[in-house]
Amino acid sequence: NDLFLNRLAFRFVDKIIAITPWELETLGKYSDIKKIKVIPNGMDEILFKKVKDNRFKRTHKIKEKYLVLFFGRLNPTKGPEKLALAAIEVTKKRKDIGFVWLGPDEGKLDEVLSLIKPYKNMRYIPPIRDKKKIAEMYQAVDIYVIPSYREGLPLTLFEAMASGLPIIASPVNGVPYVMKENENGFFANYGDTTKLAALILKLVDNPSLRKKIAKNNFEKAGEFTWDKIYKNYLGEYKKLLK
Repeated sequence: NDLFLNRLAFRFVDKIIAITPWELETLGKYSDIKKIKVIPNGMDEILFKKVKDNRFKRTHKIKEKYLVLFFGRLNPTKGPEKLALAAIEVTKKRKDIGFVWLGPDEGKLDEVLSLIKPYKNMRYIPPIRDKKKIAEMYQAVDIYVIPSYREGLPLTLFEAMASGLPIIASPVNGVPYVMKENENGFFANYGDTTKLAALILKLVDNPSLRKKIAKNNFEKAGEFTWDKIYKNYLGEYKKLLK
C-alpha cells in the first residue's frame, strides 16, 4: 500500500481494531499504536453444544476409527495438498485413520482429488453452510489440521477448540498468539509433511494426550464467544464517546 495515503487516511481514524497482535507492527507504521486495540473474532455458541446422534460418519459412509479434518477454502495459501501428502504417509502405516477435506474450491481441489483418488480412507466433501451440520462435522472427527503458509487468525481454530479437538497447525502469523505447543496441539512448519504425518500418528496413538488437549481447548474457546467479544467492542465505543 501507498505509505503516504495510508498515513493520511489513518489520521482521521479514532480507533483501530486488530484481530491479532501479529498485526500491530504493520498498523503501527500508519498510526499511533495507542489507537490500536486487539479484539479477536468470535464464534457461534452452537459449537459448544454436544450433538446428539451424530450422523456425520454415517452420512458420508466413513468407516475408519479415527478421522482427520481439513475444513476451509481449498486455496493455495491453505495448503490442503500438504495434508494430502501427509495422509498418504500415514496410510502407509495405518489403515484405521480417515481423512476429510471439506470446503469450496479455490484452485487446489483438482490437485487434492488427484492425490487422494487411490485411497478409500480419503474423501472430499462439498461445502456445508448449516451451523448445526458444521458442529456435527467437528464433533465427528478426532484431529483438526491447519496446514497453511499464511493465516490471519482463522475462526476455524476457535471452532475446533470449542469442539474439543486437538489441533496441528503451521506456526504462521496470528496462530501462535492463540495456540501453544503441547497445550492446544502441535506445530508443523508449512510443507513439512513428514512431521505433519508423525504428529497425526502421535495424537492417534495417545488417547490420554488427546483428552488433555481437548479439555484445554474447550476451556480456552470460552474466551472467544460473541457474548464476550461484543462487550469488548462496546467498551471501546463507550471510551470514544467520553
